[in-house]
Amino acid sequence: MILKEFYNEKKSAIETEFSTNAPTVQLYSDAVFKTAIEAPLVMFKYDSISWETSSEKNYKADVSFCLYIVLPIGSASSTSYEEVFEMAHRLDKAVLSATSNNAFIDTNSTFKVKEKQYNNEEVYWNKNDHFIWEITYKTTLIENILKKKYILFNNGLSNEALEELGYDLTSGIIGINPNQVEGNIELDTTR
Repeated sequence: MILKEFYNEKKSAIETEFSTNAPTVQLYSDAVFKTAIEAPLVMFKYDSISWETSSEKNYKADVSFCLYIVLPIGSASSTSYEEVFEMAHRLDKAVLSATSNNAFIDTNSTFKVKEKQYNNEEVYWNKNDHFIWEITYKTTLIENILKKKYILFNNGLSNEALEELGYDLTSGIIGINPNQVEGNIELDTTR
């Protein structure tokens, strides 16, 4: 889910950055290269994802992802391919911006690793049918929805008594269960 949320966030940021004449943004697919395109296209591809799970059951992913700017075929002397530099600059602004409106994901700084003109080495595409610019980024994603979420059994105590015991009832708790649990609760926390 974290990967889908991150993709949708970046897709939205790219579409907002371009506002007018926004390129189509989609997940990477080789099918694009089997047909002619009429307008610029941006494809998003996860390059590598390394998962780490902590004892708190947080999910953290070190992620490398690429954006491919695919331009329609121009003439052999076409200067229209130079627009890729302006598009790459605007993509950087969208992808590297620190603003995140997604409460479920913490994104540690995203940074650009490299960019280059992509050369087709695949035999099932016609060579040079598309002008492709590749930009590679890295980031770390942490899924917040799994962090510090629990149901509190209050054992008949009031919310005030729970707060006196140090419970923060406004964050992390997804429900309070009023059912009694067998045994006694020790309220003296000074021992």
